[in-house]
Amino acid sequence: MSDLAYLQEYLVYLTIPAVSGLVGYGTNWLAVKMMMGPVEFVGIGPLGWQGVIPANAPKMARITVEHSVKRVLTQEELIDRIDPDQLIEAISHRLDPFVEEVVDEVMGQATSPQLSVSNFIWSAAPGAIKKRVYTEVRKKLPAALENLIEDLKPNLGELVDLNEVIVERLSSDKLMLTRVFREAAAQEFKFIQRSGLYFGIPLGIPVMFIWYFYQQWWLLPAFGLLVGYITNALAIYLIQKPLQPVQVGPFKVQGLFIKRQKEVSRYYGRVMASELVTAEIVVGEMLKIEESVDRLRAMIHREVNHAIEDAQGVLKPLAVVSIGPSEYARISCIISDRAFEEVIRPDARSFAYIDEALDVENTIAERLGSLPPEEFYELLHPVVAEDEWKLIAVGAALGMGAGYWQWALLT
Repeated sequence: MSDLAYLQEYLVYLTIPAVSGLVGYGTNWLAVKMMMGPVEFVGIGPLGWQGVIPANAPKMARITVEHSVKRVLTQEELIDRIDPDQLIEAISHRLDPFVEEVVDEVMGQATSPQLSVSNFIWSAAPGAIKKRVYTEVRKKLPAALENLIEDLKPNLGELVDLNEVIVERLSSDKLMLTRVFREAAAQEFKFIQRSGLYFGIPLGIPVMFIWYFYQQWWLLPAFGLLVGYITNALAIYLIQKPLQPVQVGPFKVQGLFIKRQKEVSRYYGRVMASELVTAEIVVGEMLKIEESVDRLRAMIHREVNHAIEDAQGVLKPLAVVSIGPSEYARISCIISDRAFEEVIRPDARSFAYIDEALDVENTIAERLGSLPPEEFYELLHPVVAEDEWKLIAVGAALGMGAGYWQWALLT
């Protein structure tokens, strides 16, 4: 046999570890894709596939909350961080124009027979009297709002459950849920893909020598199945374990995800603070519940009624003469309704203060980053463990198919 023929024969054998590496890379790449998508089920009837994470969205969302926010931060602690005085200061710029507008509206909404007279009397009232009325109401409403906030804080847990809000949002938004896991473990998922190549080539080298002496039709498919299985299983193991650093020769080995605990925790804190636990979202969720809205309205009516009663020494003589006793009784209702509208529509300034006071990002990042590795491990492990056997089985099946294809080419 010529030297060229020998070279060609050796090159053919060298394709075995090369193909083994490609099989490992391909099966691991597919395993990652199968975790993430497709977001919705794709197939015909019961035959098809949906990404492991979106297919188990409610379970994955609850895992995220149970092993992150709920473990390091309580709803009561968040509520206690809100200072009523600072919150009132943040929304006071909306109360000033609100007071004069509502008082004028009250005086102009009389339905008694003396309507024209009442409007005339209020319009003709001296500026000093009007100013005194405005000042008294303006002085009382912030106190009413402070009482409202103090009363609302211990009851907020009954009006809205922040943990359930997060679970619901992640469960209903599968794209967001998938993105959170994909970005949090981006480096680990890349390692899974590349490790197929790293592990596949060395595993193929002994197969090359065995094939040289023992060329059976089942050999390459069997080793292909083994490569697909080992590369998937080994990569999934190494991103999670060992939990504690282990010295292996000159190297210190630890699960890749655990090793990046501080970095991942910072990411989770940023996502929670910007997309899941914001003042705007919490207020919006609270107002979706009819019972919460009714209780909030009742609290506001009660506090505003107290404020009006305290101020009626100034208001009552002019108001009763202007609009009559029956219309005067409507003052607190009108002001309460308008106050309720203002409270349930906080502006950007109010939201910004609340978000700053909650400090969700730093709190979650620091506390999640300080968890023992055994606890932090649970943030990723259930995601990987869910249908793990399917991912490994698919990798093994593809490896066996590639081995059979290689056998056909070599023979």
